[in-house]
Amino acid sequence: MKLWQTDTHSADQLVERFTAGEDVKLDAALLYYDVCGTMAHVMGLQKIDILSEEEVAQICQGLQTVWNNRLEIRPEDEDVHTAVENALSKDLGELGQKIHTGRSRNDQILLDLRLYGKAELLSLVDHLIDLGKVFLNFAKANQDVPMPGTTHTRWGMPSSIGMWASSFTEALLEDLMILEAAFKLTDRSPLGAAAGYGVPLPLPREATAEWLGFAEAQINPVSATSGRGKMDHVLLSALSGVMLDLSRLATDLIWGSSETMPFFDLPDAFCTGSSIMPNKQNPDVLELIRGKAARVQADASQAFMIAQGRISGYHRDQQELKPAFMDGLQTTSDCLEILIPLISELKVNEKKLSEAMTSELFAVDEMIEQVKAGVPLRQAYRAVKASLDQVQTPDMAQAIEKRSHLGGLGNLGLDQLDEQLQQQKSIWTKRRDHFSNSLKKLIEP
Repeated sequence: MKLWQTDTHSADQLVERFTAGEDVKLDAALLYYDVCGTMAHVMGLQKIDILSEEEVAQICQGLQTVWNNRLEIRPEDEDVHTAVENALSKDLGELGQKIHTGRSRNDQILLDLRLYGKAELLSLVDHLIDLGKVFLNFAKANQDVPMPGTTHTRWGMPSSIGMWASSFTEALLEDLMILEAAFKLTDRSPLGAAAGYGVPLPLPREATAEWLGFAEAQINPVSATSGRGKMDHVLLSALSGVMLDLSRLATDLIWGSSETMPFFDLPDAFCTGSSIMPNKQNPDVLELIRGKAARVQADASQAFMIAQGRISGYHRDQQELKPAFMDGLQTTSDCLEILIPLISELKVNEKKLSEAMTSELFAVDEMIEQVKAGVPLRQAYRAVKASLDQVQTPDMAQAIEKRSHLGGLGNLGLDQLDEQLQQQKSIWTKRRDHFSNSLKKLIEP
């Protein structure tokens, strides 16, 4: 029986299927969080003398059974919230019908998605930091291996594998700055907002927020309810920034492992073959990452389009946010995870890279030498431009040593990047441990 259903009000089966949408399938991923949220809620009801200690113990035991048995959510249940309450009511009778006191499915789904989003984001960040470390190790191992640096898709100046690889370490660290803000927005409990206007009960909202591992409770119930969509958009936008970097990486490696620019050898296990051409080795994983970057951006855009233009309060079209929210988190996490072994096994073709370091890449070096001898920069520029065929390839070790500024070829700052990664690993590990331990205290007997 649905939570809103009465003897005089039910829905047509066609309407039932349409309004349930994908929830029956997607809500399986929310069962753990709905159970934890319900446990915190009934503990709050005990705190304000709505439920007794014995009743809460019975309910929590029933909820543990629901989770241990991985309760199936059926189409007639409509969603995870209904499935859990129906299961408890079947086992506990009227006691199971008390768990919804002071609560709406509106703040239930807000809570479940924030708990789910936190858990998925914390796992995703683990992959992101690990990938940053893999890039850093790759940079250290190939720190002085030269490669052409490009502008306008044309070779322009000397670079190195170390500079290229560590650029992605720093890009991922920058992504963490954005994810930090998204995490803080997610790390606030909406429980107690009910349908968006609170309830005539002194709900201990700060206590339930703490039990569930949140940093704080959202204060205004209208803001909590109306904010669904904003949180989704912010988090998905942060993830699309991650995917933007991964898309750039994918394109670098697709071109950088091609016949025209064979600087990298992709690991065979991460390539596929052609159904007709036995000579082909295709970079399908990297091509799919580019496509998935567009998909996550589409998820972010979808969240914005659904959320924009609504009046305050809950509206059923907010239900359509859930598939995009879950998809964006899963897709980004999958891409980060598969890149860790791919980059770990990536090989550098030093011979081809060395051959690509032609003399014209050092035109700026020649120009700077003339400037150091007292020639005005613009005159030196024109002189070198007029005699490019006379530019000599310098000793690469000396060329690297001259670039001693922070970030230059001779001073890539790899130790600083390593220190930043370690700091971020510590910060996010503490967050993950605090959150997971909070939920374990609720759900484990």
